[in-house]
Amino acid sequence: MGKKEQKGKMGKSEKKLIVILAIITIVVIVIAIVVSNNKNTENRTTKIIDTPSQEEEFVSQLDDGTRLNTSDKLHETKTIDGMEITDFQLTEKDNVTLLLGTVTNTSSTTQGGYPVDVKIVDQQGNEIITIVAYIGSLEPGESTQFNTSATFDYANAYDFSITKK
Repeated sequence: MGKKEQKGKMGKSEKKLIVILAIITIVVIVIAIVVSNNKNTENRTTKIIDTPSQEEEFVSQLDDGTRLNTSDKLHETKTIDGMEITDFQLTEKDNVTLLLGTVTNTSSTTQGGYPVDVKIVDQQGNEIITIVAYIGSLEPGESTQFNTSATFDYANAYDFSITKK
């Protein structure tokens, strides 16, 4: 073969380099599309959260952006199997809703140690979501924190009920 023929042909290493560059280009394009879509989704979510809603009559916004539930009905004492659950706080921040309370065993025997369903409802009694929580075993007179969370915004809830699973 003469020099002219060698210049016209690509070597195996050159072909590999072209294939690698093509793959890298495709990966970069896919990553750019995914990042762009995520930014668009985040922007839409932010717009929805930041837009004041007339329907959110049970929510006030704190300085740090946390949304706090203010429903008097939601803050009423709940009872289950000789235990009282009080001091409720329902908040939402960064698309995580957190329900906290204090569980006190008011009976004369050990109670708890089981999962419960927490049914969250709106003012008309329609179910917004049911989430699972766990009430640990408590001796008579003992108290502990009740908490459950979800990556679902139910901060504008009116009330909830707790039942044994």
